[in-house]
Amino acid sequence: MVTDRMRLPHADHMLVPIPDDVPPLRVAAASDNLADAWRTVVPQLTRREGASVLILGGGAKSIGLYAAGLATAHGAASVHYLDDDPGRRQIAESFGAEARPLTAAVRDSYDIVVEATSGAPGLRRALTATAPGGVCTAVGYYLAVGTRVPVMRMYAADVTLRVGVSHARATLPDLLDFVHRTGFPAERVTTLLADWDDAPTAYAAKSTKVVLRRDRLTGDAGAGSRVARP
Repeated sequence: MVTDRMRLPHADHMLVPIPDDVPPLRVAAASDNLADAWRTVVPQLTRREGASVLILGGGAKSIGLYAAGLATAHGAASVHYLDDDPGRRQIAESFGAEARPLTAAVRDSYDIVVEATSGAPGLRRALTATAPGGVCTAVGYYLAVGTRVPVMRMYAADVTLRVGVSHARATLPDLLDFVHRTGFPAERVTTLLADWDDAPTAYAAKSTKVVLRRDRLTGDAGAGSRVARP
């Protein structure tokens, strides 16, 4: 059953208004994948202006692409995106990143590294590629028991590894303001736009980024769109 009204506990805190002139498709992932990508590169680039960025993509598909776009938009000196999928490499290049296959050689080290392969080999490679004093953020799932990390190298090079869920609500105000001011084209990452009623088929397609659309909610819900943390 689909309803135009729903009960949201703590709505005054959990819902964040979307500026009226921001297309809904642009911020469809703001409360999840886009916010997750934001935390991997934007805070670090704020503290280290002109840093170099490496993104290993393919597992957490859309997060890696959003990270590539955000890193470029926030003034990274270089953004290298590695992924075996030609379509995703093309999207990364549209954001201004240099895209190559995942097997391509990379330079010695990067100030900021995003691990989005969701695999143990990718995690180890990402940490090995992180420069002294750099930060590596892993956004994938590592379900295998005994995932190994190069702890001694991390210790010697003062490398920080960040792993964990994204706290999207804290990020949303700054993220939405950035999209509003700059027109950041996050919708480029969307590879499948489907109607609400077609959700089961759309998700079964396993596209890079699926966005569902439906008519705007009306009535007592109030004017304007809002983003909710799922």
